[in-house]
Amino acid sequence: MWLRLMSVGFGVVLLAVVVFAGEADDLLVKAMKQYEQGNVTQAIETLEGARQKAPNHKGVLQWLGFLYLRAGRAGEAVPVLEQLVRLAPDDVQAHNNLGNAYLHTGQPDKALAQYRRVIQLKPDFADAHYNMANILMKQGKTGEAIVALQTAARLNPRDPYVWMNLGVALMQANRPKEAVEAFRKGTVLETRHAPLWANLGLALHATGNLRDAEAAFTKALALDARLFPAVLGLAQTLSAQGQDARALTLFQRAAALQPDSLVAHYNIGVLQARANNLPEAEKAFRRALELQPHHQETLLALAMLYHRNNRLSEAEQAYRALVEAHPRHTDSWWQLGVVLVQQNKYEEAVQVWEKLLALAPQHLRARVALASLLYRLNRDSEAEEHYKQALKQDPRNVEVLNGLGLVCDRQGRLQEAENYLKQAIAINPNYAYAHNNLGVVYEKMGRRNEAIECYRRALRIDPNYADARNNLQRFTRTTNPVSPP
Repeated sequence: MWLRLMSVGFGVVLLAVVVFAGEADDLLVKAMKQYEQGNVTQAIETLEGARQKAPNHKGVLQWLGFLYLRAGRAGEAVPVLEQLVRLAPDDVQAHNNLGNAYLHTGQPDKALAQYRRVIQLKPDFADAHYNMANILMKQGKTGEAIVALQTAARLNPRDPYVWMNLGVALMQANRPKEAVEAFRKGTVLETRHAPLWANLGLALHATGNLRDAEAAFTKALALDARLFPAVLGLAQTLSAQGQDARALTLFQRAAALQPDSLVAHYNIGVLQARANNLPEAEKAFRRALELQPHHQETLLALAMLYHRNNRLSEAEQAYRALVEAHPRHTDSWWQLGVVLVQQNKYEEAVQVWEKLLALAPQHLRARVALASLLYRLNRDSEAEEHYKQALKQDPRNVEVLNGLGLVCDRQGRLQEAENYLKQAIAINPNYAYAHNNLGVVYEKMGRRNEAIECYRRALRIDPNYADARNNLQRFTRTTNPVSPP
């Protein structure tokens, strides 16, 4: 953001009571001429001489404080301007410049107090509203900053930088449509300011107007080909439009401009993975993690990359790093459990999903998966408990009803098993698993014809359902033996 430095006009006020006022006035005029000629250091030396002769000369103090600021010597400006505001407590320019001096010396609260004093004295002093907004933004007081910048824009609508900072504040407040309008007004006033065009592109992208965002970023890069936010913004906009090849080239260009850009390397990894260029994707994700080892999105992307390519041990390691760094990231706990099951590490998977459910008791998918795994491990009572909790969350979940049917069947509670499986079928008549499992229950109950019909229904739904086919063939061989040839 830009900081406003209020220059001092030539109509300075002199103190008639100072003994050496005349000589001080002459030195002041000399210093002003030196400043006009670009000799700031000489002007300061001249004014210090005038100050020795007339310590309370307001004009000398005004100009000396201003020139110290202009020369980047804010620390020396502070005592000069503090003396001035004591002598002239209603001097608007003095308070504004003192605020600037405080700001440049790392005293934002004191600076803010000076800008507020300026506004009390002169409410239409646009620069004070602007400078105050800059501090408020840094303090995270975005709402107050927006109000101050809107006031500055109303008072000085021809200032493009007021509109730019207003747009930035609106973006931080998640008001991108209003930010677009602010940035557009800025670009009308300053057509060749690349950062303004880049900010407009970011705001347009945030509103979903990708075509206009692309045009704005392109304009910014035409003005400054090395403007990193424009390169990165255009890459993201092209990627959002599915133009992966162009986007990848721009992300690589962004990474070359700023090698420590996490966003650039992460997106290179995403696009390389999308293009099935796995070594380059892994390389980009690894580089991003060098920059920020616990970056959640990158850890997840790398884990998923390994997972999709059946590199299960590496996927497990990445998911474990993710849950260690972000223990409340529930999807990572879920995926870690899946990877462990795929590696036949069932007991570890149970522990992982139990941790997930302790963290997120309403995670239905994890509860159902845990119940199924516990059933596989012959831990029927635990499986049943989780299935019943899942059923409370979703009474029409056919997978849960089927699971309860399996548990009851194995425990010999055939009537309960039948009831659960028939409920599942009533909810989803095309759920082949429930038909097959109900057939098994009927077979155990001696209801052979009903069992055969269940197996046949399962096969009509899924002709490739091997268990149902084997059950039907086995049952048919048992009930209708064929004589050997």
